[in-house]
Amino acid sequence: MHRRDFLKVLPAAFLSRSLLPTPAFADVPRGKKGDFGINLAGADYYTTEMPFANLATLASRWRLQKADQPFTWDLPLPPMTDDGYPSSVPEGSYIETFLLFTRFRNSLPPELFVTYEGEGKLEYSGGAKLVTRSPGVDQIRWLSTSDEPVTAQLVATNPSNPLRNLSLREVPGKASGQTFRQAFLDRNGSMSTVRFMDWMQTNNSKVEEFEQRPPKRRFTQAENGVALEYMVELANRLQTAPWFTLPHKATDDYVSRFAEMVRTSLDPTLPVYVEYSNEVWNGQFDQSEYAQAQGLRLGLSSDPYVAQLRFYSQRTSEVLKIWERVFADEKDRVVGVYATQADNEFSGETVLGWGDAMKYADVHAIAPYFGRQFGDPDTAGEVSKWSLDRLFDELGKEVDGSNKKMMESQAALAKRFGLKMMAYEGGQHLGGYNGAENDDRLTMLLVKANWDPRMGDLYRRYLANWKSAGGGTFVLYNSMGGYGKWGSWGLLENEDKQTSPKWEAVQSMMKV
Repeated sequence: MHRRDFLKVLPAAFLSRSLLPTPAFADVPRGKKGDFGINLAGADYYTTEMPFANLATLASRWRLQKADQPFTWDLPLPPMTDDGYPSSVPEGSYIETFLLFTRFRNSLPPELFVTYEGEGKLEYSGGAKLVTRSPGVDQIRWLSTSDEPVTAQLVATNPSNPLRNLSLREVPGKASGQTFRQAFLDRNGSMSTVRFMDWMQTNNSKVEEFEQRPPKRRFTQAENGVALEYMVELANRLQTAPWFTLPHKATDDYVSRFAEMVRTSLDPTLPVYVEYSNEVWNGQFDQSEYAQAQGLRLGLSSDPYVAQLRFYSQRTSEVLKIWERVFADEKDRVVGVYATQADNEFSGETVLGWGDAMKYADVHAIAPYFGRQFGDPDTAGEVSKWSLDRLFDELGKEVDGSNKKMMESQAALAKRFGLKMMAYEGGQHLGGYNGAENDDRLTMLLVKANWDPRMGDLYRRYLANWKSAGGGTFVLYNSMGGYGKWGSWGLLENEDKQTSPKWEAVQSMMKV
């Protein structure tokens, strides 16, 4: 009997107070230890991570510039092709894009190849210059003396055969034979799951219908999210379970067609984690406001927050019901995720105890971050004066104190509902907020803490506490990103820095 079918026969009152066994579903893809997953950093043009072999996959959008006029993003573009290329270049103008924005390029060869189809002419400025040109291929050199972006300027295109299918590669043409850069694959190959929340631009999403999904052939995947085809291809290439976070306004038709694409294209040996939106409990996101409004409209509670949580639970169950119908006799591959606030057990009790949650839930997911309070604007002035020694003393007390206790309490909650506890996000949360991000002294202290070897030691204790509490797969946040006033989220900072205390700690914990 499937675990969900077993749960169906138990009265809800019994579930709410019984200690059910840990679920036995296979949440670990073949060949993976299953201890850790990764949230991929946002696929923005300014990312410091370079996932794609075609580096222009994350180029900036086109922008029209008038000759000899100041830079602008705001001039209207000429008519565009269906796949996002200019069909003409207005007289006295050019149309440009940042092909490669990050200044961390030492992992790339000094010369790169721009290829394209159609008829047109590109010029280069900023951090690159033209070396040689032949039909459809420009060889360029990025300038080690410049931190400016590698910028391409479209100065001419044939309206009858416009320049299109633009790529920027380390080798000419598609000789690499890969969609993804090998370094990116190597970094993430040991992860048991890859969560695509930021690639899908889930937070505050406007997407409702399946036709609004990002197309694969569109110029740049950096504007409205990464195409589903790329996400599935990455999961197949890594042999790693994908974790999708469906838009909060997605219609049933969207959910069904999304699930069908995954069913027909994902390696049939891989499970798939399915989550409705992201942090619907969190009031800073549009999905929170939406859920509250829907919950009140449906009369799920007169209390706005309870209505919000119950709607989240109810819509999650509806989404998972669709996925199970689509996967039919393979429905056990669908891992149902119900995510709640780590330091608020009430949210977990409410979500898991509502409606059909126990019919579809496999995972109780939380984000057990540590260190957030040190960015509080009420105490930022005091904290900014601390030494690193003092900060690490306080972080250690939290990790082995309140944070550990929270993990244990949430594990007990998950066990009571017969679920696996996982972390959909987690790690350090050192960054100012609500104005404290503008305190340069605080920012420097918190960034230095992320560079300090003691952060690695702290991660080892933190992750050991998670395992000791009974936690399952821990999906770290996130793969790569620069450190600064908005936080230090990346396990790694950029492609030029191959390690960090956090990275080394996670790699060592994978061997435990």
